[in-house]
Amino acid sequence: MESSSKKLATSYGVYLGIALVLVSVLIYAFSLELMTEWYMMVINLVLILVLSIMAVRQAKKIHPGLFSFKSAFATYFLTIFLGLLIATVFSLLLFNVIDPDAAQTLKELTMEKQMAMLENFGVPEAQINEQMAKMEQENTFSLKNVLIGFASQLVLFSLIGLIIALIFREKEPTNV
Repeated sequence: MESSSKKLATSYGVYLGIALVLVSVLIYAFSLELMTEWYMMVINLVLILVLSIMAVRQAKKIHPGLFSFKSAFATYFLTIFLGLLIATVFSLLLFNVIDPDAAQTLKELTMEKQMAMLENFGVPEAQINEQMAKMEQENTFSLKNVLIGFASQLVLFSLIGLIIALIFREKEPTNV
């Protein structure tokens, strides 16, 4: 990966991180309940994909010669890695240092939503109670759980990145 592509990916990664933090701050300011809504995950997914694809597209434009699969994926991966890292660090700070009460509130809201979903699916009350007891004991924003979430997101977005890199790569011209 050339230094110009690294700079570009780093810039887009920082933009992505800032965008994800801004979304979190706005949700935090208006209503924590929004963090439990499914469409917020879709908004974050779209934001991540749009900025990472923009980074790969720009890298392809400035890349001299053929834009390989490796270059496309490296640009994509660096972008999402930095963006998700910034968002993860912010989340750790917000829910463990700045406002630990918000973490408890968010946990309660999540539990309520989970309970309603399980009831709608007709899950027996004993299983619902067991699931709620497990959720009650879990610290969603512990360092361990946040790092597991970060790693899971990296794996998921890396799989998506493989497809994006396939789309943006350039093949060696062959004479047949």
